[in-house]
Amino acid sequence: MQSDIERGISVATAPSLGKAQPQLIPASEEDLSYLKKFLTESGVFQSIGAGKDAPNSSYRHRNGLSKWQKSSLATWHSVLVSGDVILLTSLLLVMLPLFSPLQWVSGVFRGTSLEFIWSCLALLCWVVAMNVTQAQKLSYARSRFTGPCCTLFSLIIMGILLVFLSYFLLNIRFIISVQRELFFLVLAVPAFTLWRFVFASIMGLPSFHHRAVIIGSNPAGQTIAQELQRAKHVATTVLGFIDEDMVEKTGGDGLPLLGGRGVLRYLISQHVIDTIIIALDYSVNPELCKQAIKATQLGISVTPMPAAYESCTGKIPVEHVGDQWYAALPLQSESTHPLMYLCWKKALDLTCGIAGLLIVGLVLPIVALLISLDSPGPIFYSQERVGLKGKPFRIYKFRSMRQDAEIKGQAMWAARSDSRITRIGRFLRSTHLDELPQLFNVLRGDMSLIGPRPERAEFVANLEQTVPFYRSRLVVKPGLTGWAQVKYPYARSDNDALIKLQYDLYYIKRQSFMLDLSIILKTVIEVLSLRGS
Repeated sequence: MQSDIERGISVATAPSLGKAQPQLIPASEEDLSYLKKFLTESGVFQSIGAGKDAPNSSYRHRNGLSKWQKSSLATWHSVLVSGDVILLTSLLLVMLPLFSPLQWVSGVFRGTSLEFIWSCLALLCWVVAMNVTQAQKLSYARSRFTGPCCTLFSLIIMGILLVFLSYFLLNIRFIISVQRELFFLVLAVPAFTLWRFVFASIMGLPSFHHRAVIIGSNPAGQTIAQELQRAKHVATTVLGFIDEDMVEKTGGDGLPLLGGRGVLRYLISQHVIDTIIIALDYSVNPELCKQAIKATQLGISVTPMPAAYESCTGKIPVEHVGDQWYAALPLQSESTHPLMYLCWKKALDLTCGIAGLLIVGLVLPIVALLISLDSPGPIFYSQERVGLKGKPFRIYKFRSMRQDAEIKGQAMWAARSDSRITRIGRFLRSTHLDELPQLFNVLRGDMSLIGPRPERAEFVANLEQTVPFYRSRLVVKPGLTGWAQVKYPYARSDNDALIKLQYDLYYIKRQSFMLDLSIILKTVIEVLSLRGS
């Protein structure tokens, strides 16, 4: 599985370096004195005897907790799965007596046998639903919003599957089966929501956070430190930087520079840290990197900065991948996704495309009248954009700018308070109603409902010269909405385009059923809150 800072960073091993024996440089007395004082003041050590390397009994008690934390990935997952199974089984046992099997036209099975088979089918449907939604993934379960949402979708999918299997395999009357599932959802939704909320709350307690150090106080190290400090559901507390080229005792964002290899060795030997984030290229300080990698033998998690940044922020750090350029590229093309996911995407495009065009037909007379009264010009606006694999196509929108918005057709970024936007156009943009005609592009196959927003050829030509990996976003169909759209406002400059590219590349690498549903929910919230530009 992908490494994930939100569920404890996974170990990244390097077999070619595993046999290396780095020089173990002892920490100076000055460094250790400063380190012990800092750890005591920050609460990592409650107290440490002067001149002693080993922590006292109070810390040993905490160290026992730390060892439990290191193995807690499997432990947390076991607790999550066990809790789900126990709760589901309890709900099924509560339901079974409520419906007499005499109501069913069962054919072969009757009585207890039929109840038992139905329960087994329910558990099977639950397993399938969990695999589809990945609801038992710790990175989802850690969030008090995403965790219950994933479970809700799982329950709905389970109910749909169980209705059809009960009808076709057990010959249970359709209406009886639907009644059962609705009653089950009435019981299960609040029960699972409460359970997942409690689980996420406990998992997010500071006592269960992993402690980390960042190797390298360079811009890459300071970038990941900033993101970890501002993240909402991060499971890692950063103690400071490890760097041998120290001038001051404080690095970026107030985090201390703890020391070099000697300090790192001390932190590892005393079980102070659970995680090491490497923000240095191996060639810059191979001995320090070797010592960090050797820590994996003691169960300490080690991850490169790009992987930690990606999991923490939901975007790819294209400016800091360095010689790990593969971290910014999509893992697979659109055609190599699992068949189930491709079917889901196609069904979503067709369903939303048809439903959306019906809505367009209903609002078209009103919108057309308002646009015509507000400013002279056509109702619709057409523009050439770059699509899948660089193929150009024309998108369609309700016109939201003056007809003379671009002098001599020169492409221009839209400003925050753009004077070219009409009064009705400002409303259309804030509600995203101006994008509705693009559902025609979705039905025609030029676009998908979810994906990177299509850009103009002029912008693409410029950005691929200045922004690393910009062309990579063209490996999938552009979308009406996307991860970048719900995470970041409209692009108004090359820098904005860089940030949105980071989100787009994350989506391309991690496309999934749950990520798509998350984008849809966030899009609905965005539209209802009128946060468009």
